[in-house]
Amino acid sequence: MKVRRLGTVLVVGGLLVLAYAAAVLFWRDPVTDLYNRYQQNRLETALEEEFAAWDSTLPPRAEEEPVEDEEGDGPAAVDIAASRAATARDARRFLRELEQGQAFGRLAIPRIGLESVVVQGTRWGADLSRGPGHYERTSVPGLGKTVGVAGHRTTFGAPFREIDEIRVGDEVTLEMPYATFRYRVSEHEIVDSDDWSVIRNRGFDTIMLSACHPLYSADERWIVYGRLVEVRPRSGGAYTLAAAG
Repeated sequence: MKVRRLGTVLVVGGLLVLAYAAAVLFWRDPVTDLYNRYQQNRLETALEEEFAAWDSTLPPRAEEEPVEDEEGDGPAAVDIAASRAATARDARRFLRELEQGQAFGRLAIPRIGLESVVVQGTRWGADLSRGPGHYERTSVPGLGKTVGVAGHRTTFGAPFREIDEIRVGDEVTLEMPYATFRYRVSEHEIVDSDDWSVIRNRGFDTIMLSACHPLYSADERWIVYGRLVEVRPRSGGAYTLAAAG
């Protein structure tokens, strides 16, 4: 009788292990996924508080349509220059106050159905277990530099599991406390895991997304690059960047 019960326990246990392995293989790790969901809820709350704190310092404004960034010396060009300068000023302020583990911004990639809060930092346990992480060695949006974001592909919510499904021309949006930045994907590449050239500045606002490649391996990284095409400051003065088209 005891042997039969032990056999039943072993069979059930084996089936559970197989089911768990299948879930990780074809979907993502369900155990770490639960932890990630909990942490994402906490980050979402913290980010909304950051938005509210930032908005409390802004004067009321009317809704407006973005203006295309065109060459010329007319009023539109002057307004765009002022908006870009204000965005850069706000970005520098945000960067000065940024802390490890802080809610960084909200990342949205429609192509892969992603909307996730980004955390400041890329430590495996403390940061990337909570969501996509901002590379501390890269800049913040609005300063004409590269903004790097890393994410898991199989564990902790696997936000970048389908990073290889992103296509050139797709939109990537990063909503920050001071402005919302819309990028258009320009290219992707596969690099060695120790290739840090991917975070270099390219002379214009760039978003760089990074994840391990292939699945279940950390030998290489899949990199996606996007170029800034539109900015909507929370203080007003939205504009598009025609040169990025």
